[in-house]
Amino acid sequence: MQRDQGVPQPRLLHIEADYSPAVSKTEPWVDLRSIRIDEYLQARSLAVKTQKAYRQDLQHFLRWTDKAWSAVTARQIAQFKTHLVRKEEGQRVLSDATVKRILGTMKAFYGWLWRCGYVDRDPTIEVQLPKLAEPEADNLSDEQVEKILAAVAGTKLCDRNLALFAVLQHGIRAEAATLLNVGDFDGQRLWVRQDKGGSKGVVPLDEEGVQKIQAYLGWRMSQGEVLLPESPLFVSASRRNRGARIGYDTIDKLVCQLRDITGIDFHAHQFRHTYATNLVLDGMNPYHVMTLTRHKSVQSFRRYTKAADQQAAEAAFYETKRRKRKTEPGSEQ
Repeated sequence: MQRDQGVPQPRLLHIEADYSPAVSKTEPWVDLRSIRIDEYLQARSLAVKTQKAYRQDLQHFLRWTDKAWSAVTARQIAQFKTHLVRKEEGQRVLSDATVKRILGTMKAFYGWLWRCGYVDRDPTIEVQLPKLAEPEADNLSDEQVEKILAAVAGTKLCDRNLALFAVLQHGIRAEAATLLNVGDFDGQRLWVRQDKGGSKGVVPLDEEGVQKIQAYLGWRMSQGEVLLPESPLFVSASRRNRGARIGYDTIDKLVCQLRDITGIDFHAHQFRHTYATNLVLDGMNPYHVMTLTRHKSVQSFRRYTKAADQQAAEAAFYETKRRKRKTEPGSEQ
């Protein structure tokens, strides 16, 4: 039988095998525990600085152990507490306040893990937080405030800085002051819409505070700026960030400058302490003061009423002694 001439003859091809090793693509190592922290922070309405603080607190535990969140036991939480209160070279590494904050963050985080079903038990329930002494209000004296404000008036951007310190003098936190917009000032009061722990509220301003803010806004308009409700209330005048919203670092740098000028070792938050304490000492109902300062905890506000309570107790003591003397035989009626 004759083969079809149109069909080519088959040929065997020699194929050399490639024995070179395959290049493996190694994925970067990811600590899955951090993903839960990210999810926890995203689920809560927290300010940027508060989120950073929570993350730093939880990082203490991540550095201490590599156990998964669900594998941690109550005994290990107790051991972690012992680690936090350790001493090195005879001195505590962390203060009781820091240890309490870290353990409090752990408790809140594990409560969230349990509610979300990520763990079947909360190992932090039995851990006891350190007891702290009741904090004192860190007030500035009238003389110190007067000296600081005189120094503010001599700064380069005195209109802005005087208005800024007027806001701080009304008990508004520095971070919250940087987040205020022009529309938050209605000519008599400030509407605090973003603050620590979501403590929103309205703060009435005294006449001097209103005048300083109006003077600053008037100066900005005289420079040709068009002020809109959403415009930042306080803006930078630096070459790089001119017209942009100031941040906390601007206030911090200004405070450092004023410390050097006045010789007073103070921080911006002391104006909030001074505001609350003075209102209570002047006889304002503490409940109303709490409304203005937007405190959510009576315990944390207690520091501001202690001075007024002491003053009232001393007055009652002397009044009691005076009445007793009047009732004694031979005393003048």
